[in-house]
Amino acid sequence: MHRTADGTAYRRSVQSLAFKGERDPRGTPATWIVGEPAARAVEVLEQLQPARSEDLLFATLDVTTAPHTPEARAASGKVPSGATTNKQMRDFVAWINRYCQAHDRGDVIPDVDGRPLRLRTAQFRRTLAWFIARRPGGSIAGAIQYRHLSIHMFEGYAGTSDSGFRAEVEAEQALARGEVLLNLATDHDHPDLTGPAAAEAARRLDGFASAFAGTVVTDPVRLRRILHRDDPAIYPGEYVTCVFNPDTALCLADRARPATPELSACRPLDCRNVALTSTNVAALRREADHLTHELQPLSSLPPLLRHRLAERRDRITAYLARHTAETS
Repeated sequence: MHRTADGTAYRRSVQSLAFKGERDPRGTPATWIVGEPAARAVEVLEQLQPARSEDLLFATLDVTTAPHTPEARAASGKVPSGATTNKQMRDFVAWINRYCQAHDRGDVIPDVDGRPLRLRTAQFRRTLAWFIARRPGGSIAGAIQYRHLSIHMFEGYAGTSDSGFRAEVEAEQALARGEVLLNLATDHDHPDLTGPAAAEAARRLDGFASAFAGTVVTDPVRLRRILHRDDPAIYPGEYVTCVFNPDTALCLADRARPATPELSACRPLDCRNVALTSTNVAALRREADHLTHELQPLSSLPPLLRHRLAERRDRITAYLARHTAETS
C-alpha cells in the first residue's frame, strides 16, 4: 500500500515472480500495480490458503477438507485449470443463492433464460476492458501490466485480434470520456478550470453543453451519438485535461498529425493545450507529495535519479503555483 503524507492510499501493489518473457526458469521479482478490488481479492485468497505451506496464490482450493489435512496438502502446489475455475465460480453463485434464501435476502443472482447463471472466465473480458479504458493511458498501462511486448498484443489479450477486445476498450474509453465531458459541461467543475488552455476549454464546453438543451442524458447510446456529432476534442486525464489543437500539440512532434492527441507522449508541464480541473490539480499535488516522500534524506536513491526526481517535483510545484494562484 502506497500512501500520501496525510495517509491517503493512492496506489496498491502486489509483489511476486514474473515468468512471461523471462529466461530464468525460477522467475524474476516483479511488481504489479492493482486496484482496490484486486488487492482485496488477493488478501482473501491468501487467507484461504494454508498458512506457511502454500506459495502459489492461485493454487487449488479443496473446500471439502480442513486446510491442514493430508488431502489439502496433497492438492497444494497445483494450479487449477480454466474448467476448474469456471466450476468454482458456478458453485459460488449457487452458494450465494442458497445463503440468500436461508437468510431471507432478496439480492440473489438471478437466473438467465430460466437456468442458473453459468459464469466463465471469458465473461470478465468486458470488465477488464471497463477498468483499463477508464484509467489514464489504459492500453499502454495494460501492455506493461501484462508484460506484453506491444500494445497490439495486449489489445488482443482475450484472444485473437478478431475477439473484439480492442473494440470493447475503445467503446468504454469513448463512453468514459463522454461522461466526464458531460459533467464538466454541466456542473460546478466547469468554471474552476485553470491552466493555459482554460479559456478555450470553457468555450468548447459551452458549445458541447448546448447539444443537451438543458436535458439530462443518461442513455449511453445517446451520449455516444452526441459525442460523435459535437465532440469538443477535449481529453480528460489524471494530471491534465488536453484541449486538443494539432497546431500546438507537443505530443505530435515529428509525427503525422492525427485527429486525436498522442497521449502516451504527453508533455503536460510544457504544452499549451493543457487545462486543469480541480481533480487534475489534486492529482498533481499528490504526485509532488509522493516525490517529496521518495526524496527523504534516508532514502538510498542514486544521485542522478535523486536529482531528476527533485527537478520534477520542483517543476510540478512551480507549475501549480503559476496556474492556480488566481483560484487559491
